[in-house]
Amino acid sequence: MLALAATVKLVSAGMAAGWIGANFFKRLPQPLFGLWSIFCAGFVAVMLIEVFGASLGPAYPLLAVMTCATCSVFWLTARALFRRTFEFGWFAAVILAGIFIPTIFDQMALATGADRWVGESFIASASDRLDGVQTLFSSVALALAFREGLKGWGPRLSRGERQMRILFLVSFGCGVGICVFLFDHGRLDVISPDVTATIQAACALTILTTMTIVLRYRLRHPLPAPARLNPSTDDVDLGRRIRKLVESGAYLDADLKVADIARRLQERDYKVSRAIAAGLGEANFNRFVNRFRVDHAKAMLRDPAFADRSILDIALESGFASLGPFNRAFRDATDQTPREYRRGADGDASAKGLVTS
Repeated sequence: MLALAATVKLVSAGMAAGWIGANFFKRLPQPLFGLWSIFCAGFVAVMLIEVFGASLGPAYPLLAVMTCATCSVFWLTARALFRRTFEFGWFAAVILAGIFIPTIFDQMALATGADRWVGESFIASASDRLDGVQTLFSSVALALAFREGLKGWGPRLSRGERQMRILFLVSFGCGVGICVFLFDHGRLDVISPDVTATIQAACALTILTTMTIVLRYRLRHPLPAPARLNPSTDDVDLGRRIRKLVESGAYLDADLKVADIARRLQERDYKVSRAIAAGLGEANFNRFVNRFRVDHAKAMLRDPAFADRSILDIALESGFASLGPFNRAFRDATDQTPREYRRGADGDASAKGLVTS
């Protein structure tokens, strides 16, 4: 049973490490995926400590401190996931300090042998009090993460957004309730340690898998940027230049990024992002560019000259890197699949031919 639990934990650690690599190499949207990567690093540290323990040797103190990035940064990840804008203020800094400082104190006391200088009883007493503070702040962070999933709940939420939030709340609530409050804080002794370890491992894997689904949804359905009522003249002017560049055919580049636009226009990346949101009133760069790509694809799907071309060929020639993103963007824009749209266009063309004849 312990071997199974260890295997599940290592698989979970591998998934978390995969997210860190994806964020590094694919440059996923920030700050959401940057925070998620920090959480994943803490998650990996937790799994390694639970599987290997003291055998980690000199790496143990660093990994112990990294574990503090789980519940604390998970709350910040949830905040970035469900809010249009992300802010890190003094309250968040206090929560993080309350979670990290106790563990840092413990590891420094062990590394420096501080008990020899100030007495073992003093270190033990201070450590117990700080552990109580850490438990309090960790519980607050977990409660706040759950609250973020409820923030903005209402009839205006789309069906997909509502389903995503329900999945988040149920999996996170059950996982935290079982692993943290029932086993860690509740000291449930009627279940054997082997079974407890296996259940905790399963909860960890479930939360990570669920968050993978949730984050992939957010990638496809980003929250709209907050409206800026009074964009600056510079934002409007730069927005026009960006639109002109993209309209000229830049959208056909499947690897087109904000940095590419900024380089061609000799502007800073953040100015381009701001101009797209403020000057053009777009939700984000991907949706802005994909609208041109979808229009290009619609023209090809309506054109009889391309009737023998596959949907994949049309997707690639319209600037999409693969079929999946093309289908999702096309459905979001038209409420139809590309194939359905093509059949409708063919039907319209046939009807016009009959009328003409």
